[in-house]
Amino acid sequence: MRFEIPQTSKRAWFYCDCLLEFKFFDYLTSKVEIILSLNPFAEISILRDFNVHHQLWLFSPFTDHPGELAFNFAILHDLQQLVRHPTHIPDRLGDTPNILVLFLTSNPSAYVVTLSSPLGSSNHNLISVSCHIFPIPPLDPLKWKCLWCFASASWGNLRWYYAGMIIVSMSEIHLCVLNA
Repeated sequence: MRFEIPQTSKRAWFYCDCLLEFKFFDYLTSKVEIILSLNPFAEISILRDFNVHHQLWLFSPFTDHPGELAFNFAILHDLQQLVRHPTHIPDRLGDTPNILVLFLTSNPSAYVVTLSSPLGSSNHNLISVSCHIFPIPPLDPLKWKCLWCFASASWGNLRWYYAGMIIVSMSEIHLCVLNA
């Protein structure tokens, strides 16, 4: 399982490639809780071939225990399941088409999920998830900052100039001295 919290994003991504166990959703819940404790407004998105069955939620022919766990996990974290069409193509007599790949997200309006024909001899449809990523606005309002560039400088005059100013923070003033 890969777990990423980008420094500049409010999105956290899980890519799950581990085996499904009964403790899996407990582990996943602990990771979601860590993310939400760091940023309560973080967007959670999880994509995986969960290989679970749930009759009412995923329109499977039956509900298994992992399917109940996946459903409860999605409800607990207010995640929407965006894959709406069968991802598994029956390849044996008696099999039925099933939604086995889940894309769970807390922000369903940000994504578009499309299914395409399988690649090669795969028995799973190809799933494509599109998301428009916008820059995150800064938390503080933009402030005008001053930038002075000099070919040479008289440090005494510069000190006299700054002595007459009230400076709240030195980080507000940028000074570039070229060839000083």
